[in-house]
Amino acid sequence: MFGLQMLNEMESLQREMDQIFRVFGTRPGYDIVRQNVGFKVSDNDDHYTVVAALPGLDTEKLGIDILGRQLTVSGVFATPDVPEDARWYREERRRGEFEQIIELPTNLDTEKIEAEYTNGILKIVLPKAASVLPKKIALKAD
Repeated sequence: MFGLQMLNEMESLQREMDQIFRVFGTRPGYDIVRQNVGFKVSDNDDHYTVVAALPGLDTEKLGIDILGRQLTVSGVFATPDVPEDARWYREERRRGEFEQIIELPTNLDTEKIEAEYTNGILKIVLPKAASVLPKKIALKAD
């Protein structure tokens, strides 16, 4: 119970600090790093599919890396053209950098990974390694 109460207090303090920064017209740097992009990962028998809605992503700065069973996706959202003297009433567009690490449960065939970015949707297909796929055993009968 004490741990949960402590977490609630820390989140409350973080919201108050964010509000102080907003009053002075700046944003805290850690706000950009902590972005939760919201990846969806599905298991489709012989492969995994990773999908994320990333509108406004600068594809020149998109990085997709695989090391063992760990997928790392990083990138930068393009900055919209807005006059410098604009005062925000509400801002819901992502901006800045992000990095998301996804640990997958099985080994992958890294030579066959495919990725595409269409209409703001990133889709990565990660085939499972042949060693983790079920194999049919031929039965010899006399």
